[in-house]
Amino acid sequence: MSVVRGSHVRSSRLWVVAVTTALTLAACSDSPDEEPSPTPSSPSATASPSATATPTTESPTTEPTAALPALAELVVAPGRVGPAAVGMSRDEALETGLFEADAQVPGEDCGRVAPLAWKPEYASSLDVLAREDGTIVSLGVRGEQPRTADGLGVGSTLRQVSGVHETAELTEAGYGQTGVFVTEGDRWLGYLFDADPDEVGPKDKVVLVEVTQGTRPDLMRDGC
Repeated sequence: MSVVRGSHVRSSRLWVVAVTTALTLAACSDSPDEEPSPTPSSPSATASPSATATPTTESPTTEPTAALPALAELVVAPGRVGPAAVGMSRDEALETGLFEADAQVPGEDCGRVAPLAWKPEYASSLDVLAREDGTIVSLGVRGEQPRTADGLGVGSTLRQVSGVHETAELTEAGYGQTGVFVTEGDRWLGYLFDADPDEVGPKDKVVLVEVTQGTRPDLMRDGC
């Protein structure tokens, strides 16, 4: 007997058993004495009241504070440093975002409040002189940044300044110091050198830059 026919015999027997079982179940279901068991009903779903949407109140959005420009991004020119210009009112200066009003002047011996001051991020390199009403009179640069569009500023040599401003005026600036002055209309830009005009040389360096309008920069600063 081969494996194939043995498999066929087993399959036939399974069919016989299946038919017999089906007939038996059919006979039971035709009996009048028994009723099919009711299918358990699922618990009826109770309709839940619809949730009332709670109105949400949007909180007012706060405009992000614009980042202050870096010192190196400000450009020094006659009468101005970046967007700040000599002659601006206090309100106009505050609108640039670079200044604060009624600032305490640092230093134990000063004891006064300035109507206008650069924000702390700039205070170590820049200063501002203003009238009592906050109008800007002068802007000074004491740090190596910012610089002019030609790259001139504190630390530049007289040779470099003269190379850019060939017709600039060189004159005594008080206290044995020398000033080099550039004008555009009524706007001024001054470079201060810590050497007497008779002794200043091409390698002497700028120690202060000041811009004004209408009058030549004094190129002087006191402690307060």
